[in-house]
Amino acid sequence: MYVLSKGSRVQGFGGRGSVLIGVLVILFLMSVVVMKFMKEATREIEYQSQFQGQEDLRSQAYCIFDAAMATLHEIREIDGQLYRSVQGWGDPLGYSKLPVPEGIKATVTISDESGKLPINHNNVQVWNLLFEEMGIDLSEAEILTDSLIDWMDQDDLKRLNGAEKDDYELEGHEYNPPNEILKDFDELRLIEGFDEKFFNEDGSPNQYHQYFTQSVSLHNQHPVNVNAAQGLVLNVLARMGGFDSEYLMQHLRGPDNEPGTGDDPWVSNTSQIPGFGAGLTPGGGSPPSNLFGSTSQMFRIEVKASRGESVFLIDTLVGPKGSSGSSSSANNRNSSDNKRNPAIRVRRPVTSGSKSGRSTSGSSYYPFDVIFISENRIF
Repeated sequence: MYVLSKGSRVQGFGGRGSVLIGVLVILFLMSVVVMKFMKEATREIEYQSQFQGQEDLRSQAYCIFDAAMATLHEIREIDGQLYRSVQGWGDPLGYSKLPVPEGIKATVTISDESGKLPINHNNVQVWNLLFEEMGIDLSEAEILTDSLIDWMDQDDLKRLNGAEKDDYELEGHEYNPPNEILKDFDELRLIEGFDEKFFNEDGSPNQYHQYFTQSVSLHNQHPVNVNAAQGLVLNVLARMGGFDSEYLMQHLRGPDNEPGTGDDPWVSNTSQIPGFGAGLTPGGGSPPSNLFGSTSQMFRIEVKASRGESVFLIDTLVGPKGSSGSSSSANNRNSSDNKRNPAIRVRRPVTSGSKSGRSTSGSSYYPFDVIFISENRIF
């Protein structure tokens, strides 16, 4: 009896253990299912919140863009024309005093695209001088110049050192010159001379490519703004126009000799730059009027709005809707600011009563057209 009873008790204990193990297994499986569900739910919440956050950031980014456009518009109304970022449009958020919601970080940059050489010209001297300033010898510069012009001009006439349809076919290329201006700097790798000079053996852009893209605009079709021109571009303009680039830069740095400060002046009339007009022009004539300017005509506006790891970008290119004459008040204001050169003016300090922070309902309010706009990528 004792043995059987003991055996029975052992057998009963084993049955209860099996049930316990079964329960534990079920609980484990249920916990796995619950954890998986929670993980998927978390991902879905994060996914949805990301889009909601992006839409919020998108709305804020466009408010900032609107403030930047309003800043350009107001300063143009006050000064009659746009010359340099020191007029106040270099810091549109500070100028407009636009409040940014708590938790959102925002930056906006307005750069003067008209400070670069336009791609759509066929001035041989300009291109040769640019390539020379880049450190390329004259024989190679002439090949690059003629090949570039042949690539963009609307005829099939080959220039002395250039290349046209027959030349590309002879070299076995499956493409021909499009006879239109460049749409993208990647096209340079297709152009005779550029394919070897501007790219490394592995096809990556080299320093010459960088010099070129920093000096040339695919979008600006206006005269180059001497107030915004820098580096190689300013050197080319100085040699074409016959003026001293360093002397001009000294003027533009203002009395404190520091660029980007409040006392920086601007040039409003290129003909009054000392030495202008005695440059490298055929027969000693005047420099081409379609190359030299003193006003900002085209702008690149880059806006970044972020909250935590969520970021929204707007990259835009804006230009004038039409030409508008300079206000006489802009040219006459502060005429005693610089006695050495009456063409140079200094902007008065911006008052706190700026009305540019207001938002407008339509872009037709501004004297600018949005030429290109991109979201969340850089063009």
